[in-house]
Amino acid sequence: MSDIVIITLNHKESAMTSLNNQYNAVAGLFSQVHNLGDNSNRENRRMFYSYLDFVKPGQRLLDLACGDGLDLENYIKLGAEVSGIDASEELVSIARKKLPTVDIQVGVFEALPYPDESFDVVLSKYAIQTAHDVEPCFKEVHRVLKPGGMLMYLVVHPMRQYFEKRDEAADYFEQKIVDSHILGNTITVREPTHTFNEYLSEWFLESFDLKLFREYWDAAAEQIGGKKYPGYFIVKVQKR
Repeated sequence: MSDIVIITLNHKESAMTSLNNQYNAVAGLFSQVHNLGDNSNRENRRMFYSYLDFVKPGQRLLDLACGDGLDLENYIKLGAEVSGIDASEELVSIARKKLPTVDIQVGVFEALPYPDESFDVVLSKYAIQTAHDVEPCFKEVHRVLKPGGMLMYLVVHPMRQYFEKRDEAADYFEQKIVDSHILGNTITVREPTHTFNEYLSEWFLESFDLKLFREYWDAAAEQIGGKKYPGYFIVKVQKR
């Protein structure tokens, strides 16, 4: 398949519009290839699922950036009462066709359309890094989680984003929009870079108890310069 470039909007555009523009444009292709072959999300999905032993039957679970609903199908098998939210109307449409009885909404992570303390579990894969400022997303997750509720998220590793700046004089601490060539170079997404200071901020560590941190190489991502480096990391925390 030929490479497809998805254009993000600038900082003045809304988060909803930016994500819509990217993922609405390639929703069908993404749904076809993201779980297909060696250069797919199969391996990172397998790793993420391996840490889901805390999900129990009957718990209310929110999938933050549910995409085409593939992960929701797995969480249903675990016995959870699931809800999903995604910024892409087209991906939500695909997910609703797969799971017509499930609550799946269009929305952004900085303004979740759920009451306080609605969920026992919030899960998120390759989503939170799309926000220019990740802390408002975490604060919304904290709000909708019940006391003692669990958040587990997977995001693009800051080291990978540093290499994706493609500049020998790159400043790790400077946020830039970078091109990420993913899924065997079938899709290119443009996302803001982040640092570990953002993902594990003082507020975050005061609001959640850290239960797990793991970083991994990513078969679905371009390996720049032939280097092998972490492509993503997984964090599991419990709301205080």
